[in-house]
Amino acid sequence: MAPSVIVVGASGAVGRPLMEEFLAQKSQFRRIAVLSDPSKVSRFIEVQAKGIEVVEGSFLEAKSYEGFEVVISLVGNVAMKLQPGIIEAAIAGGARHFIPSEFGADIAQNGIWKNRYFRDKVVTREHLRARAKDTPGFHYTLILSGAVAEYTVSEFNGVDVEKHVARTYGYPKARLHVTAMHECCFYSVCKFIVGAVLLPFDDPSQSIRELRVSGDCLTWEKLMELLEEVQGAKYDIKYLDPALAVEKQEAARAQGDSEGELFWSATATMANGYALLPEPSDNHRFAFEPETAKETLIRMFGSE
Repeated sequence: MAPSVIVVGASGAVGRPLMEEFLAQKSQFRRIAVLSDPSKVSRFIEVQAKGIEVVEGSFLEAKSYEGFEVVISLVGNVAMKLQPGIIEAAIAGGARHFIPSEFGADIAQNGIWKNRYFRDKVVTREHLRARAKDTPGFHYTLILSGAVAEYTVSEFNGVDVEKHVARTYGYPKARLHVTAMHECCFYSVCKFIVGAVLLPFDDPSQSIRELRVSGDCLTWEKLMELLEEVQGAKYDIKYLDPALAVEKQEAARAQGDSEGELFWSATATMANGYALLPEPSDNHRFAFEPETAKETLIRMFGSE
């Protein structure tokens, strides 16, 4: 039977392209819906007109998930800590497959689970593992896709694409996996997410599944070389000690600035080897070729 899926946090950056990808494969699903607070329903008028259901309710109430087998969480950094409650409500509502808001580094590697930016993801993983043990038939999928390609060369990582200046916390030889996520959705994180919903578990008796997927793997130095090549400009590049970002993170924490704490915690993750996924890759399990880093940069900044 075709699966029924409901998406939490669909109004953010990933939500729009994900809905477009679901619509592109609508015939393979019994139901596709977004869960929305009643005050925010207007945000989904466009996708609703195209055939996406809009369920009004709270993501912490079981009734919101009734009738859906699969729940996908797209909650952002601030709401990440609420995922255990979302999982509880989803299970109580009858959901049997949960895909948490991961879509990034494998936080089990290199001790990066200790990084503040990943703290709530670690708690979510532990909660999923515990609930899978005591809930017969419950499964969950962790989609690990490395860094979002479009975000790497941005102000978030100290890259000014107009002034051609980069001040990045990290190291030139640090390797990272990147995966594109753009609105037309031909090659993106969103195709991997939808594909994961449709991909059967190899062994249904196993409750956990990790899918390691990406569009490319390269060093930060190579990424900047590609950016220079595509833009036809030479960058003024300096690499900053990640310890300086940690100091700013601690200052934000001391001031009670949660968003600032998360920001500075994250700035030293992409060029510090934290966005590198372990092998083997699961790309071969999906019927499309993801966009490479160079293709992403050409799309963003023009052709050669």
